[in-house]
Amino acid sequence: MIAHLFTVIWNRKRANALVLGEIAASFLVLCVVCTTVAYFVHNRRQPLGFDWHDVWRVRIGFGEYHTSSEEVRSATWERLMRLQQETRALPGVETAGLMINTPYSGDTSSWTMKTPRGELDVLIGAMAPEAADALRFRIVAGRMFGPGDESTDWIPLVVNRKLAQALFGDADPLGQPLPHWDDAGRLREREADESDFRVIGVVADYRRDGEVSASPYAAFSQLRAGPNSWPPECILIRTHPGTTAEIEERLAHRLHELAPDWSFDVRTLASRRQEALRSRLMPLWIGGTAAAFLIVMVAMGLMGVLWLNVTRRTRELGLRRALGATAGGVRLQVLGELLALTTVAVVLGAIVFMQAPLLGIAGWVPWQIYGAGVLASLLILYLLVVLCGLYPSWLATRVHPAQALHYE
Repeated sequence: MIAHLFTVIWNRKRANALVLGEIAASFLVLCVVCTTVAYFVHNRRQPLGFDWHDVWRVRIGFGEYHTSSEEVRSATWERLMRLQQETRALPGVETAGLMINTPYSGDTSSWTMKTPRGELDVLIGAMAPEAADALRFRIVAGRMFGPGDESTDWIPLVVNRKLAQALFGDADPLGQPLPHWDDAGRLREREADESDFRVIGVVADYRRDGEVSASPYAAFSQLRAGPNSWPPECILIRTHPGTTAEIEERLAHRLHELAPDWSFDVRTLASRRQEALRSRLMPLWIGGTAAAFLIVMVAMGLMGVLWLNVTRRTRELGLRRALGATAGGVRLQVLGELLALTTVAVVLGAIVFMQAPLLGIAGWVPWQIYGAGVLASLLILYLLVVLCGLYPSWLATRVHPAQALHYE
């Protein structure tokens, strides 16, 4: 029976070519959308790595201040440290600290580290210990920055668990310097002009861009004030639970008093989180809308083509009824031919779609996510095809044998 259905499809390949192409294109679009949804759902289930509740972010515009000279940088640092202290003293504030590359900031500061398994893009940031307290990182090994770390001859580093695993494997990373590899993947000694980083702590995770974003490799160092360091542009402030939005006015007023020639953008991390979610989900909404429109068009085309086929095959279907075929058998024949055609289109579409992981396109997406996207697309497409074929298959059972015998 199955072989017969595919034989019928092959014999009508010219008539079915357009429908075959539409189904294959719909399957590809569905695969992209469903894989994206599966990817976001997978990320959403992973730990975020920090607590954004009751946290405010103050972004500073230095105005006429330029940080190109050491003298100006020193003056900028002095004012920033005073801003941090004064902010921490405001009523309702639990802690406040300076930070570079804050959550939901959209900054792109990163390293490229060479490893035996290839290059790693590492998200980097620098923070005061108070900023780490504001975000409430979950320490899984070692500790966060503390007093005295800013005066060491080496640079204390806190990494996330993903980076620690990539650099040190199953070995204990605490107290270890960052390994250096050459282009051939061999360990080498640190050169004289290279900074001496040593790991003092490991955090569980740090998905800076929010719940639906991937977990990057991440590393943090402690801010070191001075003319040779670039001043941060953000202050993170954690307020006591239940603190109202009135603190925004008090905070902005106090900051303008201390630095009237600077500008300040005071926002909650909750609002930044919503903006990040919208920007991340917007391509999904656009793709989902396009996929829905395409699927509706394909459904209408399928129903029209099946209806036309049933009309053209009045003699064939009527003769089958005259020879004893049941209404259920005729219905299954029409649906079976449609499902066989869909299977051919799905195979072609899957071959094209699975080239993405094989070629390393979107290599950050696990194989399991691709599989879930393809499986969901199959379920949606076959359900749609069956629904589109129900009425034409029912119409085929209404052909009376006498009508087929008098067919001209």
